[in-house]
Amino acid sequence: MKLKNGRLETRHILLVALAYLIFSVYAIHVNGVGTNAPVMMTYYQINAAKQGFFITMQAIGSLSALIYIALYGERYNKINAFAFGFFVSGVSLILAGFAPHYIVLIFLFMLCGAGFSSADTMMNGAIPELFPKYKNTLLPLLHAFFGVGAMIAPIFFTIIVNPDIPKTFSIPFLVIGSLLAFFVIVFFIITRRLIPETPYADMSTNRKRVSDNPAEIFKSAKAWLFIISGICYFSFYIGLMSWLPTYCQTIGMDFNLSGVVLTMFFTGNLVMRFCGPLFLKKITPRKAFIIFTLVSAVLAASAIILSPFLADNPAIMMILLVACGFMQGSNVAFLVLMCTATFPERIASASSLTFISASIAAMTAPLWMGALAELTGFFIPLLMVCILLAVSVVPVILIK
Repeated sequence: MKLKNGRLETRHILLVALAYLIFSVYAIHVNGVGTNAPVMMTYYQINAAKQGFFITMQAIGSLSALIYIALYGERYNKINAFAFGFFVSGVSLILAGFAPHYIVLIFLFMLCGAGFSSADTMMNGAIPELFPKYKNTLLPLLHAFFGVGAMIAPIFFTIIVNPDIPKTFSIPFLVIGSLLAFFVIVFFIITRRLIPETPYADMSTNRKRVSDNPAEIFKSAKAWLFIISGICYFSFYIGLMSWLPTYCQTIGMDFNLSGVVLTMFFTGNLVMRFCGPLFLKKITPRKAFIIFTLVSAVLAASAIILSPFLADNPAIMMILLVACGFMQGSNVAFLVLMCTATFPERIASASSLTFISASIAAMTAPLWMGALAELTGFFIPLLMVCILLAVSVVPVILIK
């Protein structure tokens, strides 16, 4: 983007600020579905397996959109694609609030996941492309505002939903969907005057190149190394989120305390998301990812190994998890920055690599961890994802 005197102007800041706001609202939905699950199950008279299928379908929709973007994303104006993706998600959530049947809701969640992932990927690609001078600040902050929404989600859902009135499960969908649709329309309007000064003013060259070689990025070994790294990293993140509270209950913690333990991890995670840009003034995203990941893996493994001895007084475990969450809080942003810097001519495809690996991890990690826990308990699976977290640096080290 053409910045006068190399500075961000008010209209540029407004674009970024609205994107941050939209991401916060998006995160409230993503991280609040679990809180809303018991009420949804009561309303639709379904069991836990069918409830979990909602998340699976959302992940399938997400992965489908990401594969398409990896192949053809560079054909599209990323600002328009961001707005369209979140508008589709907003409308899907509004319709979900009126869904008459479980089956209808499943397909709306799949459509919602496709919209979310396409919009998420496009904005993660747009920021390095539009603001290359400021990408090390603006991109980590995008993920920081997602973290803000994630922290708000449990409170938001518990205030709005009444477990004694099962139909109230739909109210958060209606509210979040309406907010997304409204903010996206505002975003679309204010960005119209900016398009002519962006790289998206003329997409003809990009369209031809992508049409001639849609799978270009997947011919590089580096792309596959990034995907492997991301799968290892997200298996830890998603596995911890899925099973840590359950594990804490098996070692004697009560229900509320087990939830607090996970909240401590997310607290440290959120702080780092805002601090990430400060570290990137001193070191590269690659070095930051390697150093912070290894330290957080040691902290996480220490917390799990010591946990059987800390069930009655988990203060030390919480401190370790806060530190662990802090050390790897900006890792997603670091991965996106590395991918987009490695493939500067296929920014959308490069950004999608991180989120493809996240979708694969979301579809597999909770499943294999749960199956293994049936045989060994949750201690071994949680320790294994700590090892995978450390292993995630190996592919990054191999990429020159």
